[in-house]
Amino acid sequence: MAEIGVGMLGYAFMGKAHSNAFKKIAYMTWPPPLVPRLVGIAGRNEEAVGEAAERYGYEYATGDWRDLIADDRIGLFDNGGPNSLHAEPTIAAAEAGKHVICEKPLGRNADESHEIWRRVAAT
Repeated sequence: MAEIGVGMLGYAFMGKAHSNAFKKIAYMTWPPPLVPRLVGIAGRNEEAVGEAAERYGYEYATGDWRDLIADDRIGLFDNGGPNSLHAEPTIAAAEAGKHVICEKPLGRNADESHEIWRRVAAT
C-alpha cells in the first residue's frame, strides 16, 4: 500500500490526538487511500518534542517547523501548533507542494483566515 510521509507541528494535545489518528487510519478507513508514515515532529521545546517523537513513533524531532517543510519525505504537513503558528507554516507547506491539515481555528481572526485560505488556494 502506498505511504504518505507526515510532518507534525505541535506535540501537545492536538499533536498527540492527530498522531494517534494517523496510527489508526489503516483500520478505520479500509482500505486506506494512503498509509501515514510518521516522519518528523516539530515543537518549541526540543527536549519535550524529542520525547514526543519517541512516544508517538516519529522518525525524528526538530525545534524548527521549517525542517518539516524542507523534508522531501513529508507529503502531508499537519499543523497542530498554537493559533499564532497557523498562518506562516500552513502557507509555507502549501507553497512547498505539501498537503496541509490545519487545526482550528484556521486564523486568529477573519482577515488572517481569509489570507491563509487565499494563499493556500493559489497553490
